[in-house]
Amino acid sequence: MEDVNVLLQALPYLRRYRDKVFVVKVGGEIASTRDALDAFAEDVAMVAQVGIRIVVVHGGGPQLDEMMKQLGVQPEKVAGRRITDDKTLEMAKMVWGSINTDILAALQKHGARPVGLNGLDGEVILAQKRPPKRITDPKTGESLEIDFGNVGDVKDVNPALVRTLMENRYVPVISPLAADTEGRVLNINADTVACALASEMQVEKLIILSNTDGVLKDVADPASRYSYLTISQAEKLIAQGGASGGMVPKLQAVIDALRGGVKRAYLINGLRLHALLKEIFTRGGTGTMLIDDDAERDYLERG
Repeated sequence: MEDVNVLLQALPYLRRYRDKVFVVKVGGEIASTRDALDAFAEDVAMVAQVGIRIVVVHGGGPQLDEMMKQLGVQPEKVAGRRITDDKTLEMAKMVWGSINTDILAALQKHGARPVGLNGLDGEVILAQKRPPKRITDPKTGESLEIDFGNVGDVKDVNPALVRTLMENRYVPVISPLAADTEGRVLNINADTVACALASEMQVEKLIILSNTDGVLKDVADPASRYSYLTISQAEKLIAQGGASGGMVPKLQAVIDALRGGVKRAYLINGLRLHALLKEIFTRGGTGTMLIDDDAERDYLERG
């Protein structure tokens, strides 16, 4: 009966989401953990096979950090953002390609039809070099003007190739490299790529998997997770220092996506096996949901 109840609980979601588009961003922590990657790939394959159109965007920060250290290069980050000099960019190209291949192999194992891409393919992402920015270092409180090097911001999104692939039941897997109009290759934060793509495509769900249980009131206590946050609540959290490190740019990107038309976004722990399926097909969910302020009443009334 337990198995039957699980299926009955999933049925309304299967009906509701068929032919809808989801963007799923998977962090490097999941891609570097064999069991987590295998479970993630199995989840994505099942989601695709029941008729949901899914796009995967991946990062790989931990793997890039590890390669840099092995080569004697110290990673540089300010306020959760990576500084990418020429050497770091070349290493990022290698690391992103390796991770992309591993994800493709895992998805193929479970019966999905993956296609590996980066932002340059089909001009899916057009970038522009990030100008020097004045940043307040949260560790020191010092205001610094930072040149992020070969880091790009998203200038434009063209999802035509992605749509064509999904219409033919392929699963696009996108790494966070793009180029500007001068042909200069730039590294872009993977959360930013996922959020920009989700916004342009007006997707039903944006799901970001990392190694944390959503947004926490106390980073040392997984039980202190916020079950949901509105845009205004998330912005207040950032302003008051309730979010720090890499969570700040993650939340900022998600806020932009919600304002751009994404219906709901989720921050979940992808190291918890089958977290993606639990988030999509069960009532409880596993992480923190983010919604527009106007959607809060409907969420509280209907769930």
